[in-house]
Amino acid sequence: MCSGFRGITPSEGDHQGVSLYKTVTFAAEMNNSAVRSSGHVVRLADMEPLHVAPGSQAAPSPVISAPVSLAWPPPIGSEAAEDLMSEMRAAYLAAMASAPKAAVPPAEIPRLPKGTVVKLPVVLNARASDYARIWIVNLLLTLLTLGLYLPWARVRSQRYFLRRTLVAGHVLDYHAPPASHLPRYGLALALAAGVVGACLGSPLAGLLAFSMALAVTPLAVHTSLTHRMAHTSWAGRRLSFKGEFTAVYGALLMPLMGVLVAAWLTLAGATFHHPMWWVALGFVIALWVLGVPLFLWAYFHYRQGRLELGPLRLWWQASPVAMVMLWARTAAWSVLVSGLVLGLGAVVLGALLWWRGPAQGAWLLGMVALLAAAVLAAVMPYVQARLQNLVWSKTGNRALRFRSRLSVQGYVLLQLRHALLMVLTLGLYWPWAVVASRRMRTEALTVWARVDTEVLKAHWPPFAGAQAGAAPKRRASA
Repeated sequence: MCSGFRGITPSEGDHQGVSLYKTVTFAAEMNNSAVRSSGHVVRLADMEPLHVAPGSQAAPSPVISAPVSLAWPPPIGSEAAEDLMSEMRAAYLAAMASAPKAAVPPAEIPRLPKGTVVKLPVVLNARASDYARIWIVNLLLTLLTLGLYLPWARVRSQRYFLRRTLVAGHVLDYHAPPASHLPRYGLALALAAGVVGACLGSPLAGLLAFSMALAVTPLAVHTSLTHRMAHTSWAGRRLSFKGEFTAVYGALLMPLMGVLVAAWLTLAGATFHHPMWWVALGFVIALWVLGVPLFLWAYFHYRQGRLELGPLRLWWQASPVAMVMLWARTAAWSVLVSGLVLGLGAVVLGALLWWRGPAQGAWLLGMVALLAAAVLAAVMPYVQARLQNLVWSKTGNRALRFRSRLSVQGYVLLQLRHALLMVLTLGLYWPWAVVASRRMRTEALTVWARVDTEVLKAHWPPFAGAQAGAAPKRRASA
């Protein structure tokens, strides 16, 4: 007769590793004799312990899907018992082999000694006379082809400036073929033509087409950033942009929704002629203007935080409060400039009225347009300088980061001088204005690195056409 089984319990006092214990106790009484078998304890301590790597999870316990039938174990010391022990050991080792391994962290790029930071300059070697020839050819061919040459014109200008921009002694380059821009240009033209055509049919159809165009705008932004970074290189190494569709829609959803709601409220006010529609429109516009700093923060957080320089992933560490403060400074500057321009415009308008008598409507409209252009000429450079300093000074990581020290006052004065010369030359001063502005913005940047550039290049393999990028470097340095 069987006296029963006892529970399986761990042995006390064994606190090292993960050991497997099993206690099997049984008693058997023989009907034909008075011999009583004593209980035997089988301790599998000699089996190899399970060494679990730190951070990994232990192998899951096997799941019994069928009822287990209890049977008499073989006598201890018999050949059947040894076979059972061998099977248990094999199952144990198989469970260890199937346990998940701990992930090995990727090797970091060796950095310079602690506290050592190398400041790498950014230099632009472009000349206005060279760019003027490119600009004239691009303008003429674009006009002659009714805009079809625009992708080629853009690629030529982009390559000219990047091949003359040196970062840490190595030149940038742009490798996109002009034909690769045609699908995006075709999509933009198709959307614009569809919106204009629908508006000519009926305002409602035009607004529906405009809504569809806004719905695909984030996709166009994502495609443009990915394409531009994938075809830009430094020292023969390609840059990259790792963005997701959901992220770009999350960054641009609120500003686009504000524009869409304002457009529908405008149509409703013009159709139903009820003052409440215009009140709602004013409320939406006011909220949209107040939300501009948050919209800008979300966009630059999406753009700067997904740039990759080979093995280095960049991050953007600016807070929404910093963007709000920038927007507040811009609003104060705009109020100051508008007051000065309106005062000067009033003096000029009074002098004209005293000299020529009552002014006509065309004169007044021209005066208002000129004053608005003067305000924009002073406000836009202010925003660009402040935004560049905020965006790039907060971009980087533990091994590399950027610093922008663009003089706000100097950049505003430069753009005011360019605006005056553009008016006096009827727009022919444009290439000189572009080169001077780009040089001032580019050379205000500095790269602070805690890694050696040669070490970074060693961890950043060149692409197939890297040999072609050596020639522009020699031309730029010459």
